[in-house]
Amino acid sequence: MAEATPRMHFDKYRVKAGNFSLTCREAGEGLPVVFLETLRWGHRPFYEALARQFHLFILAFETATVEGIEEKRRAAREASPLEPDVIDAAIAKEEGAEAAVREIAKSLAGNTYSLIGSSQGANLALRTVLRAPVDPEPVEALVLIGPTAIRHDPELLELNMVGWSQRLMAHIRQQPNLAELPFGWELAPMFLPKESDAELEAWLHEVACPTLVAFGSKDRMITRDTASTYRANIPNCHISLVYDAGHLVAPERPEALANAVTDFVENRETFVVSRQRSVINP
Repeated sequence: MAEATPRMHFDKYRVKAGNFSLTCREAGEGLPVVFLETLRWGHRPFYEALARQFHLFILAFETATVEGIEEKRRAAREASPLEPDVIDAAIAKEEGAEAAVREIAKSLAGNTYSLIGSSQGANLALRTVLRAPVDPEPVEALVLIGPTAIRHDPELLELNMVGWSQRLMAHIRQQPNLAELPFGWELAPMFLPKESDAELEAWLHEVACPTLVAFGSKDRMITRDTASTYRANIPNCHISLVYDAGHLVAPERPEALANAVTDFVENRETFVVSRQRSVINP
């Protein structure tokens, strides 16, 4: 009987940039990879697979803090009828999360690195490349896993925790209960789309680095034409569909996703998909 692979150790520490204070977990050696995390649940096997290939830095935004947020909340409540979490989302975005990512990534990973995000973290990764540009571009490879920044289902902003939970996974038995998680939900709206689809789509041609966009074949957070929109507008874009996975691809298909991400980060322009849509089967 084969022995189980031991759990990988991640060093954990705090990092700061601007008004943000985040938790970073670090492991592995090799090419530097920065992962933007908003929901940690179920990602451990995927992280360990990446850390076996790369020098991985996981930035956890569920513990981010913004200085002076109570004063900004009071002012926002007087001017807006939105719920508190949506108010916090707008405040956090205005505080410059994109620039903070750039600063932290450079301090941890150096002058060049690959940038990865999943779901809302993918939205932030995309906005970081588009809205916090640096010349030369330090991101050598951009990986967006289940982004909702373009052509997301319009019902998303109306959903409560139960509604979100039911859309995260392909199989109902695997659905997490977001209400029971000690992190994630209260800051999840921070990375929901702020710009209209048309505005953000108009910026996609400015993405200068090779990009992989991966979706679960049963992702219920996006519209049917989302993948083709990314492929048509980002100059060097590859699309991969992970078979039998929902919105949270990493918890459902960690090995399949890790294999695709590893291949892309290592090979970039010579990635086997070469601008074609592919389905990653079991």
